[in-house]
Amino acid sequence: MKTKRFHVIQPARSGRWGSTGRELLSSLVEILSFPRPFEDPESEREFLEDHGRRFAGFRRAAGILGLFVWTGYIWVEFSSASRYPAFRHVFSEEMLLRCIGIVVIGIAVALSFRRSFVVEFTARRVLFSAVSASAALLLGQIFIAPSPLQFPYLSGLSLVLFFQFGFLQLRAKSTFLLAAGVVITLMILQAMLRFLDEQNFVFGVIFLFNLTVIGLGVNVQSERHVRERFSAEKALALSNTHLKEANAKLSAKHRALEIAQREQLSKTNALITLKEQQKAAADEANREKSNFLAGATHDLRQPMHALNLYLEAAEEALRKDDVVQSRRLVAQVRKSSTVMGNLFNAVLDLSKLDSGRVCPAYHVFDLTPLVRDAIEQLRPLAAAAGVSLRLRCPPNVSIWVRSDPHWLGRIVANLISNGVKYSDQEKAPRCTVLIGVVRSVNRVRIDVVDNGVGIAPQYWNAIFKPFFQIDNAERDRDRGLGLGLSIVNAMVSMLDEHRVELKSSEGRGSRFSVEIPICHSQILPSRQGSSEESATALGETAGLYVLLVEDDGLVRAATEALLAQWGVLVDSASSVTHVEELLESIERYPDLIITDYQLHDGKTAHDVTESVYRKLGRLVPCLVITGEASSTGGIVDYDQYTLIKPVTPELLRKRILEAIVA
Repeated sequence: MKTKRFHVIQPARSGRWGSTGRELLSSLVEILSFPRPFEDPESEREFLEDHGRRFAGFRRAAGILGLFVWTGYIWVEFSSASRYPAFRHVFSEEMLLRCIGIVVIGIAVALSFRRSFVVEFTARRVLFSAVSASAALLLGQIFIAPSPLQFPYLSGLSLVLFFQFGFLQLRAKSTFLLAAGVVITLMILQAMLRFLDEQNFVFGVIFLFNLTVIGLGVNVQSERHVRERFSAEKALALSNTHLKEANAKLSAKHRALEIAQREQLSKTNALITLKEQQKAAADEANREKSNFLAGATHDLRQPMHALNLYLEAAEEALRKDDVVQSRRLVAQVRKSSTVMGNLFNAVLDLSKLDSGRVCPAYHVFDLTPLVRDAIEQLRPLAAAAGVSLRLRCPPNVSIWVRSDPHWLGRIVANLISNGVKYSDQEKAPRCTVLIGVVRSVNRVRIDVVDNGVGIAPQYWNAIFKPFFQIDNAERDRDRGLGLGLSIVNAMVSMLDEHRVELKSSEGRGSRFSVEIPICHSQILPSRQGSSEESATALGETAGLYVLLVEDDGLVRAATEALLAQWGVLVDSASSVTHVEELLESIERYPDLIITDYQLHDGKTAHDVTESVYRKLGRLVPCLVITGEASSTGGIVDYDQYTLIKPVTPELLRKRILEAIVA
């Protein structure tokens, strides 16, 4: 079996040496190649500015050192003069050139302390001038000095080149050109004048050439290092700038986050506070509602209790045939019923206003007739209390306002009634309630001023609460219900741009003021149903024929009984179907329909009037008596002919006559 032999291929030595030679040559070229300026002119300008500022102090110190070295060569010249008689003949010329050099270098050092020396162009011009002058002076001293005493000056020339390459931090290209110029100048002078012996010349040229090459390499690396350092610092500065901008943005975001957190915390705290306030308000509303219901229940029980007792007493009197006593007791029954009805209506009105289930019906109307009408309605009450009512308003001037005439009439009436009830009887017969109408540019104010007992400041807010009455702990119903001002406050708060104010002084009286916006467009007033208009042309109820629709049997029977006592002919029905059956057999057209609004079969007053119109072919006046909080729309004018249960007999009779006359 033959053994296989493996041959290892050795790389060619020539290839290895050739690659090494190319690397050495490339490195040598790189060492001796002048550094390239920055491609961006602005960057090169910034580099030169930075270079001048960076090395200004170093160059100044190098100049001072050069001045000391140049001056120190005086000792060499004195030593040569004392030792060599041939040198004494040129000593004065050598000293002159030496002193000129001291002056030139001194001027350069002095200029280095000027502020403009930090500019690269200025510093380079000063330094090149000093180096060039020093080299020229040394060449002159070499030319003057006798052989072989020229060598110290050749060494001085090498020191000049050493300074310009190593200490002055000049740019490599300019420094090399200056050094090459000195060497070439020396060679040209030698070729022309033969002032150096051959041995010193060869030695000097070789030394200067080597010094120039080595100095060029050192200067090239130094400049590259400075440029790279500048680029790194610039990049670092740029990075720092970006970092500062990033930090600034981060700080801004952090501040924004802190602000957002504070705002969120504030909103959270505000929300918590709002919820606590809402809870407190809800608790307060619940307490007020409970107090309101407790007060309403208490005040309703009193007349109801009295009503039951009066009815029992009247029944006993009738059994004993005591007609006089029974009539007196029935009158008391009516009084208790009226008090209970007034209280119930007031409580119901205040409840509807607080619940927001009713809305004002705005009209533009003349305010003066409304105020006069409210005063005339209350004159009998004021006369009975010994109080005179006076009106002060601009004569023969219409004051047009935008408000709800029905609500505003009740507000004025309640305020006047309140002034009458709290009159100071000790001031009789001077008890007066003054009603004033004061007009401004955009508003009008109704003042109700009395000279009554007045109200202490601690009660100014409390008097607008339900059932609150000053000095009426025994709940005397003859002194009111304690709901009038509550209704006034609720109505005013629901009317746009209306405001109520109170000023009072104990023992001197009070002033309640209501401000209303003026409407500058004079529009005819809508129908208000004032007592003066409705009182005209009212006749008697006897002989009227009324169609009564009521699904509550007790209420229907009571209404039939009352209408019968007034001489009214009545046909009653409990539903729309029953009404249609009655219409088939009636012998005359009804003068009026009195109906509940909401019936048990899901029908309403609209269905009743439509059924009557469909059967009879004519519209019949309709009066709606309802227990609903509100009723709207339809062919019935509910704003004018709607009564809310309970209804007093007097008001029912009045509305019946008004509906028939209309």
